[in-house]
Amino acid sequence: MYNNEKKLQEKFIFLLKEKIPRHLANTLMEMLPLEKEAIYRRLRGEVAFSFFEMATLSSSLSISLDNIAEIASPYRSQWYHLHIRDYCEFKPIDLNMSYNYIKAIIAAAGDPNSEFGIAANMIPLHIGLLHLPVYRIYLLKWRYQSGKTPRNKLSYSDIRVPEAEKKTYQQYLDAVRKIKYTFFIWDNSFFLSLINDINYFYNVRMITRTEMQMLKLEMFRLLDTLEHFADEGQFDTGNKVETYVSDLDFDSTYTYLSSDNMSICMNSVYSLGAFTSLEKEACEEMKNWVLGLKKSSVLISGAAQYDKIMFFEKQREMLEKHFVIDEEK
Repeated sequence: MYNNEKKLQEKFIFLLKEKIPRHLANTLMEMLPLEKEAIYRRLRGEVAFSFFEMATLSSSLSISLDNIAEIASPYRSQWYHLHIRDYCEFKPIDLNMSYNYIKAIIAAAGDPNSEFGIAANMIPLHIGLLHLPVYRIYLLKWRYQSGKTPRNKLSYSDIRVPEAEKKTYQQYLDAVRKIKYTFFIWDNSFFLSLINDINYFYNVRMITRTEMQMLKLEMFRLLDTLEHFADEGQFDTGNKVETYVSDLDFDSTYTYLSSDNMSICMNSVYSLGAFTSLEKEACEEMKNWVLGLKKSSVLISGAAQYDKIMFFEKQREMLEKHFVIDEEK
């Protein structure tokens, strides 16, 4: 291989190992029509990945070939990557991507200036993973809208979280609690939107009356969790958490993680997916957007007892009023 091509291949292999730190060869065998030895020869640099192979892998793993080749696009100044996993089928590649994200959070947590900002129109992972019965509603919604499961065969009771994925959830929760400063901004309708989704699936007979009763109790517990964070103003690690409420409705959930040496930003799409960027300029724009929302929102943590009490009373009243459980469906 010529020197320039060799450098491109080396950069591509480095990114493959970064994206898939475990069982790389086996994972690539699932994605390419190649035997294991052929995969190993490419990973050792003895044989170059073909353009077709690189294109196939880059598409599946959200690797930018333009970035590898250092080609500047005339149509965009920042790079966003979109990986939509299949929530009907648990795949090793999705588990590897979760591990990489968790590793990035742990690396950022070592920085005393690390910061996690979330402006949410839905329950983010920080909270949703503490209440898996509620999080399963988002999984149900994804399956319903994706059309991967026939709607007449889809039900809440069929939504299961694999044990291997539950382990990554706990690792994620352990990691985010180590970030020095986290703040949530709830939009004006985030809780009512969730109630409406649950009611819809109940009315189309995907959720039973017994499950609705269970979900209503879990929704009250979720509010208790949110109020606890607003009261305490910190995680159990002692790291600071602030809660804000906006009078505005958000069209998406915006998230950024920043530290002195790392930037990650995400813009939610398709409920559970997200456009993600590691580019500093893109992350700064996202951070400024979220901080702008923060400035126009009300802080309900700490000393803001009246605003906090009124906010959670309103949410509990909405739950009682709109979470309707009538005759057996």
